Amino acid sequence: MKHCKIILVVLAFVTISCNDFLNEPPLDRITESDVWSDKDLMDTYIYQIYENMPWDYLKDFGGGAGYGAHRDALSDLAMSTYSWTPANNTLRPGKWGTVNNSWPLDWWGYFNLWKINYSIENLQDLGEDVLSTEERDNRLGEMYFMRAYAYFAMVKRYGGVPIILEPQDPETTPEEEYFPERNTEEEVYNQVLTDAQLAFDLLPHRWTAFKGRAPRWAAKALESRAALYAASIAKYGEVQLDGLVGIPASTANAYYQVSFDASRELINEGGYTLFNAYPDPAENYYHLFVDETDDESIFVKVWLPYEKGHSYDLYNTPYSYRVDWGSSMSPTKGLMDSYEILSTGKLPNDSGSGFNPSLPFDNRDPRFKGTLLTNGDMFQGSAIETWYATLKDGEIDAEPGTGKGKDGLGIHPDATKTGAYVRKYLNDGSSPLLIQQYYSGQDCILFRLGEIYLNAAEAAFELGREVEARDYIEPVRSRAGLTMDLRLDNLSGMDLRDRLRNERKIELAFEDHRYWDVRRWRIAEEALSVQTFGLRSLRNISNIGDVSFIYDVIFAENEKMKFEPNHYVLPIGQDRVNNNSKLLENPGY
Repeated sequence: MKHCKIILVVLAFVTISCNDFLNEPPLDRITESDVWSDKDLMDTYIYQIYENMPWDYLKDFGGGAGYGAHRDALSDLAMSTYSWTPANNTLRPGKWGTVNNSWPLDWWGYFNLWKINYSIENLQDLGEDVLSTEERDNRLGEMYFMRAYAYFAMVKRYGGVPIILEPQDPETTPEEEYFPERNTEEEVYNQVLTDAQLAFDLLPHRWTAFKGRAPRWAAKALESRAALYAASIAKYGEVQLDGLVGIPASTANAYYQVSFDASRELINEGGYTLFNAYPDPAENYYHLFVDETDDESIFVKVWLPYEKGHSYDLYNTPYSYRVDWGSSMSPTKGLMDSYEILSTGKLPNDSGSGFNPSLPFDNRDPRFKGTLLTNGDMFQGSAIETWYATLKDGEIDAEPGTGKGKDGLGIHPDATKTGAYVRKYLNDGSSPLLIQQYYSGQDCILFRLGEIYLNAAEAAFELGREVEARDYIEPVRSRAGLTMDLRLDNLSGMDLRDRLRNERKIELAFEDHRYWDVRRWRIAEEALSVQTFGLRSLRNISNIGDVSFIYDVIFAENEKMKFEPNHYVLPIGQDRVNNNSKLLENPGY
């Protein structure tokens, strides 16, 4: 073994059990020989690498700063409810900079990559006195998978980054290797796909003992996603800085084919099925994200309530149900308008859609109710009340307690700004729950079969195979309650492409996809440079006491979103350029 040195391992509540790949009692200081001669210590070290990966969108909202699931508040799906966050005062208005690399979207993963490369080097040297060949190969597979994901996380942010495949040592690594140049974006994507295939060949079909460790099909899912990203960047982007940003257009179809083949293999051979445990499609879709089943979920980040939890509920519970913060994301009217009218299969703004503006939340794609909470919906035993005022006897009452709904616009700065709340992933119950910071335990789904069907459909379309595209989108739509009568057979060309993209928008909402999707399609200048609207409701009480609601469209935020062409990649950052002069800054910064 190489690089013999003391490894400092700080572990708090880290448990390794037959059910959860999470913890062993705290340790202070262990040596390299301890780690690589003991399977449990080795797995604890591997667990630390898992923990430092950028794949958990439920954790650490930071008050809506742009982390995790709140990244969708940087897209057209939602806005940050809190006015003071970077999402609202920096990123949505397009005020990006290069000085400070600690801002919300940033992730420069070389600290974790050192641990990954170091682990690969040591695992390759292990004999069967420590691990069986199968056990060693499984852990090597984990390392290749995490290396692939780490580079994928960086390349989708910055374009090309330095590819480092060996553990660096300041005492022995030559300076030119210790301070490397950036590789091209194409080279990084190819490295992601190479490592994903290595991982697939080494990982187990399923982990029999540990929930939360990546199986081989997680590697295939990553291959499906990463190749799709590379293909769309090649087709719709442009090459800059001699390939440090962008991928040659001539490679697009090859990447689409890789994505399609990986998606098809996973669908046909992975053994996963679309979650379908509840007869009501809206409730079925909602429970997909809270029941923690493994029929559709390919790879999850495990959380335990109270023991090792996250803050998703704390930051997203509707206003009147909150314990502290609550309702950090306000879904936009644009998202609401992306759900089809159930009786016609048309979008609300389409001619002949059958949309009823007096009942805007009725007769919609069931995923609407599975994803959003709107006026009158039940949550934790009582109805959501979003009306901003009450009209009675010709008088408008906007006072809290009498005229204004308990969750309504203007009731509090932390209440919805758009007339809707996020339901997806939220804990529900018959009575209000005690929700404190880091007490939530919903597992974070990182890859699921629904996405893979969507990846296959998009890749098939881009390869000119529209029939296959419709075939692969159909299981997702059928599961959502959109019957065969609502197939997309009447759509072709760009109309079909736009509807397939819309399917991703609603099926994957608040799963950290939309912001990256509009960037890789190179449509963010349009999609993310829009005025954000909401839907305001007025409670109307008739002379005989009947209650109805009047809805009207409102401006939800004063400043229009702004996305500039240079924002398709993040800045490398002045601090990193100062540390390594070979790191050329991205265009426009």
